[in-house]
Amino acid sequence: MHISTPIKPGLAVALVATFVACLVLAGGARAAGGGNAVNAKLCQKGNWSKLMDSSAHQFANEDACVSYAAHDGTIYAVAKLNVVACDNQPYDGICVNTSGSGLAPGSVVTTALSKNGSEISWDFPIVQGDGTVGPSPFGHFELPCVAGNAYSASATGTSADSLTSPSAPGVPITSSTVERTSACP
Repeated sequence: MHISTPIKPGLAVALVATFVACLVLAGGARAAGGGNAVNAKLCQKGNWSKLMDSSAHQFANEDACVSYAAHDGTIYAVAKLNVVACDNQPYDGICVNTSGSGLAPGSVVTTALSKNGSEISWDFPIVQGDGTVGPSPFGHFELPCVAGNAYSASATGTSADSLTSPSAPGVPITSSTVERTSACP
């Protein structure tokens, strides 16, 4: 047996009004914290290839960038750090050039040189106002030469602040690693 109670017209209007108010509030909350069309627009018209996420990873395509940004992901301009071997290497040691772009102006890039797995020397170039650093040769040399010494170099720095609002600070950027084994004459 089923018993139904009729809903009074005033109560029905109140229920509908409450439902509509909930939808409006949910839509406002979504606009404030769940969907960000302004950030997503940063990715359009090919700009996705010049952007990265808060883990310093570039986007694979426009859709990936738009999806990340629309869900309030923090967007950064691409920042890069490169460490490359100098044309002329010492008999025992390593020489590298560190360069980069998209970095936090006034910050410091740390280039570390290692010998046989232990850090032995550091260089600390300052990032210019345009977000670039280097290239400047930096090296370590030893005498007498010991065949088989294993050298490596890499750099770390910080990207410029985010492009999204509110602005978030830069994220860590790491370069490639250059490795070299000494060869004595």
